[in-house]
Amino acid sequence: MKQALFTAFAAIALAGAVPAAEFKGWISDSSCGAGNAGSNTAARECAERCIKGGAAPVFVSEKEQNVYKVNNADLAKQHLKGKVQVTGELKGDTLHIAKIIDIKD
Repeated sequence: MKQALFTAFAAIALAGAVPAAEFKGWISDSSCGAGNAGSNTAARECAERCIKGGAAPVFVSEKEQNVYKVNNADLAKQHLKGKVQVTGELKGDTLHIAKIIDIKD
């Protein structure tokens, strides 16, 4: 009986878990958001200036141009030069970054 209950609770817990997913896009700043989503020099320099000035880093998805908060700002700040691929979980409007790599445009 205890084993059956444990199995039932484990199945319920796993059903609520969201698997990690991959997202392509850019690290931008919370001031400009999708306005700085791109690999052109002006957008990258503007995002970097705004983040250095105190704006929070955000992730902007490539296709939908959705803007998400990021939970690991220090990691995100290391990837401002171009397009990135992020592996993580999306919870509400926040992307929980597990891994981020720079990719070619």
